[in-house]
Amino acid sequence: MQRRFFVVSYGFNTNSQLDRRILITANATSGNVQSSQLSQRYKKREIDVKYSISVTIGSSHSYTNFTFGKNDLQKPVNQSIKVTNEIRTLNFSVVIRVPVKLGKRDIWVDSDSLQIPDCQKDKDEEPTVTDFVAQIQESKFVNCSVAKCRVFRCTRFMGQMESKDYIISANLSSGWIEQIGLKSAKFLLISTAILEYDTDRFIFYFAENKPVKIEAEVEVYTEVDFTKEIIGGSVGAVVLVLLLTAGLYKAGFFKSKYQQMIADETQGQEEALDGAPEEPAA
Repeated sequence: MQRRFFVVSYGFNTNSQLDRRILITANATSGNVQSSQLSQRYKKREIDVKYSISVTIGSSHSYTNFTFGKNDLQKPVNQSIKVTNEIRTLNFSVVIRVPVKLGKRDIWVDSDSLQIPDCQKDKDEEPTVTDFVAQIQESKFVNCSVAKCRVFRCTRFMGQMESKDYIISANLSSGWIEQIGLKSAKFLLISTAILEYDTDRFIFYFAENKPVKIEAEVEVYTEVDFTKEIIGGSVGAVVLVLLLTAGLYKAGFFKSKYQQMIADETQGQEEALDGAPEEPAA
């Protein structure tokens, strides 16, 4: 008996509202009267219904810098996360993870007060890497694998072509940088945002639902000390003047200058005497 396979495709309008499951039936007929009695001419199957969705998450990039060894500095950081729903209305949550502690040092000036408007603070998550120094020095990343992260859950109902901005705004501390051991380097402080939705009912239409990185570039550098250069330059200038003076002295510059001054003074006195009026004889 030869088997034949058929592919059945179907589609619905984007705005259609269906039940969670639909019943699909297929009935095959043939003009062959000698078909086997074991042949299945009728098939019925119930399948789940999933609606396609397209939600994009974009983020801004920020930059800040600190002087190595100064652990009491703070710099403001503002990061924007833009969420846009493109196809259909739905309920979902944007889950944002922000690194808040590296080792025993807080990354933000006041981590306990770190908030994202319109989001609820969830429990913190511990890092998976214990030797964070070696990991950061190699990758130049500070993310949730090496740092404790605070989880924020932003739940909302969003209509078609609607967007929403979530803002991370706080003061970044310099106290956690020294323990990395990099006196001069650039690395990325990485938060992430990912979408949570009913996977039994919805499916991403264009791409996979992957975490989106929110990056803050942090540069650490050593403070330039010009004291040695200034002292060295001053000493060098004095030495140069002394050497120049000694050279001129050996060349007889000062002696000739002195003789010229004596000659000029003598000539001046003689000219003054010549020009004076003679006194009458008694």
